[in-house]
Amino acid sequence: MKLTAIALAAASLLPLHAAQAATTPTKTAASAPGHASAQQWDLTQLYADDAKWEAERLAIMAEFPKLKAMQGTLGQNAQSLLAGLDLMSAMQRRLSRLQSYSSMKADENTQITANQARSQLGDQIYNQYGEAISFVNAEIAALGRAKVEGFIAAEPGLAKHKQSLQTILRMAEHTLSPKEEALLAAASETLQQPGQIYTLLTNADLPWPKIKIRGKEVVLDQEQYTAYRSDSDPKVRKQVFDAFWPVYKNYERTLGAVYAANLRGTVFNAKARNYPSSVAMAQAEYNIPEAVYLTLVQEANAGLPTLHRYLSLRSKVLGLKQAGYQDMYVPLAKPAGNYTQAEAEALTLKALQPLGEDYTQKLGAAFKQNWMHSLPQRGKRSGAYMNGAAYDVHPYLLMTYSGDYNSVSTLAHEWGHAMHTVYSNSQPYETSGYATFIAEIPSTANELLLADYMVANAKTRDEKIFALSQQLENLRATFFRQAMFAEFELAAHAAVEKGEPVTGESLTKIYLDLLKRYHGDAKGVVKIDDLYGIEWAYIPHFYRDFYVYQYATCISAGAFFAEGIAKGDTAMLERYFTLLKAGNSADPYPLTRAAGLDLASPEPYRALVRRMNRAMDQLEGLLAQKK
Repeated sequence: MKLTAIALAAASLLPLHAAQAATTPTKTAASAPGHASAQQWDLTQLYADDAKWEAERLAIMAEFPKLKAMQGTLGQNAQSLLAGLDLMSAMQRRLSRLQSYSSMKADENTQITANQARSQLGDQIYNQYGEAISFVNAEIAALGRAKVEGFIAAEPGLAKHKQSLQTILRMAEHTLSPKEEALLAAASETLQQPGQIYTLLTNADLPWPKIKIRGKEVVLDQEQYTAYRSDSDPKVRKQVFDAFWPVYKNYERTLGAVYAANLRGTVFNAKARNYPSSVAMAQAEYNIPEAVYLTLVQEANAGLPTLHRYLSLRSKVLGLKQAGYQDMYVPLAKPAGNYTQAEAEALTLKALQPLGEDYTQKLGAAFKQNWMHSLPQRGKRSGAYMNGAAYDVHPYLLMTYSGDYNSVSTLAHEWGHAMHTVYSNSQPYETSGYATFIAEIPSTANELLLADYMVANAKTRDEKIFALSQQLENLRATFFRQAMFAEFELAAHAAVEKGEPVTGESLTKIYLDLLKRYHGDAKGVVKIDDLYGIEWAYIPHFYRDFYVYQYATCISAGAFFAEGIAKGDTAMLERYFTLLKAGNSADPYPLTRAAGLDLASPEPYRALVRRMNRAMDQLEGLLAQKK
């Protein structure tokens, strides 16, 4: 998403959706007759070629002295403040487009060195921009609320900057002197290194084992682990887990040291900015009450009996006396078959009809454009994301479409992000971005509307069982699993804040305790082998501090909207589109409250747990019927 805080330079693409992060499909689904699905994006709409990109990069760098020349001028009068903010806004707009091209070109094929180098240059210029404007927050904060608000009242052009200015004023107590801010900005690239090291170590350097599965030799890397962990044979699943996880376990000390460095960098920033904790700092940027995070964890724990009910049902359906952790990914039912991408798009349009004609018409037209790269391609980045940073062009999407139901659901999810961007771009550029706290709501709402449609329109008992089981698994993975991750992050950061030693072994112990509690190991629900406590080292999202909890809050909000909109609640539908169009015109928590739900209260999470129980009631009823 686009940058929204004036002096923050950040990556603009939405991160991998947790449920699909490791998915790497392997085959192409052909388009249905009469519908030419666009399967490759057109980056020439950003820049005609690499040379034009490089020319723009150099042109932007040549403008940096103008940014530094603003120092000391922003408080002269309302017009000088407007001139400075407009200059930065125009620069951010160009930088977002620049980095979108370089990052997506690199993601097309991670094996092309020139593209990776260009992506690094794109990241580098963003860091340089951050250093160039590092004085801005301190200078504006020093003006004081009364003077800044007087400028806003006197100069209508400042209206589009009002939200950013109010954010700077709100965070004034955590803003340092210009010299200190410049020092922290210069250190940002260094503090990002643990994440870079982790990515290289886990994606390029870990020594993957070779195993034989049904006589075929398999190199059990992350891709093959993802492919075989859902194998129908329980012996194969156990073989895969027992071969894969020791690789991470063997590097527990190193991986622990890398993540501990990341934690210490975060805690350093929090202390430098006078925050009481790391989580308080993470929530402060978008003014989200800490109660949201804590209530989520509390309610996820209160809902564990429902999770245990689902996990026990899985064991029963799979014919297992007691499932092990290695049995978490095997489907409960066979899908009816594969879908072409055109069929997936048609299904999505039908499922999203409750959102209204304007939405489905815009989406249907967008499907035919070259906005998405969905073709399998060697070296292509795995997972799925939406990049909405190129405000003057359109959103871009990346996924690998394979034809299974998970691909259909991923398509609906990522296009939920894209359509959110389409609607939020009705705002001026300065307020067209949106917080992650809101970003996952329209994507998960799309997934759930699709899931409900598949259940309601299943032609056979088996199809309905499959659709219900997929919905339940989505709720488990996106609500309970992400809440467990959130609880792990709280504990890991707290350990550093307390001055406790943090090692790979101590992180594994924290994670293993959570894994066993969430999966009911002591109650005989799911058997968790101690080896699997190393799974924390497999989760790249932990290098985006306190990010993953928003998947759980957003699927709760998505369920709230999907249920009401599907029932024809026109008032809710209107509030929903008001939320999508709001962008960053206000803080995200008040925006969601205005839309009708309070994510700091228990009710949204309890409603999701009730939805899960209803789906299990349906599934158990179907399973009790004779074929």
